[in-house]
Formats: sequence, C-alpha cells, structure tokens
Amino acid sequence: MKPVRSFLLALIVLSITCQASANPITHDDIAAWAAAWNSHDIDVVMKLFSKDIAIDQPENAKPMDYKGAQGFFRMIFQAYPDFHVQVTQAIVEGSLAVSVERVTGTWTGPFVDPKTGVATPGNKRKFDHPGAMVIEYQPDHLIRHVSIFWDQLTVDHQLGISPK
Repeated sequence: MKPVRSFLLALIVLSITCQASANPITHDDIAAWAAAWNSHDIDVVMKLFSKDIAIDQPENAKPMDYKGAQGFFRMIFQAYPDFHVQVTQAIVEGSLAVSVERVTGTWTGPFVDPKTGVATPGNKRKFDHPGAMVIEYQPDHLIRHVSIFWDQLTVDHQLGISPK
C-alpha cells in the first residue's frame, strides 16, 4: 500500500508541476512589455495588467492602481510622443522578470505632475537613460506588480528641470 501512496503522491506533484510550467513566463512576455510601451496605445498597454495591478516608483508615495496607470501612460505618451523602450537585458525566473532598459524620448507635450496637477509645457529637450523594471506575472501572464527604477536626477538634468 505504501508504494501505491508514494506513486500517487509523486503523480500529483508531477501533475501540479506540469500545470504550473505548462505556460511559463518567457522572454516573449518582456518583448510584449516593450512593444506595448512603444505602441503608445494605452489600451494595448493596459491589456498587459491585471485589474489589481500595483506599480511602484521611488518618487510615488503609494503604488499606482489600474486607473492611475491609465493616467500615467496617457501623460507619458502626451508629454513624450517619441517615448521609446529598448530592452538591453532580460532575466526571467518563474513568475518574475527583470527588464533592463534604455529609455529615450523628447519632451514636446505638456507634462502634468500627478501629485499637483500642474502642467508644464515641453521644451523639446531629449532624455536617454537606463532603467530597470521588476515585473511580477500571474499564471495567466497578466502583470500584477511592477517596480520601476530610474535615475530621476539624470532625467531632470537632461530635460533642464531643477531637481526637487
């Protein structure tokens, strides 16, 4: 009887493992992430996220939720119409991915500060900086959490903004 239980237990574990890895997160998910940003289409970007998304940035007091993310992408695409993400390295492990990126753009549209609502017109200056995204996926490949890391001082300097 004991060998049968061991066999059944092994079969259950194998079945769970196969189901969990049947559709693993891959570098294709990171490519879709960059392609969505580069599409400048808010609907395309938002289809990547679960409805309970949380997006952290060091300068935000609290994570952005789904609605906040829509406003964020709308502002980014309006302020920097040529905003571009180039993935320079990607690491994928289980449900987590790290996307190391080169981010470029030109500030031609108004930037609306999410904290104050104050709009600042663009000055046609360019930015070019490294960044990293730590992305946590659900089993259905929707993104549930993103931590965005970038050097705001470098970008402020490139855009001619006085540091806060």
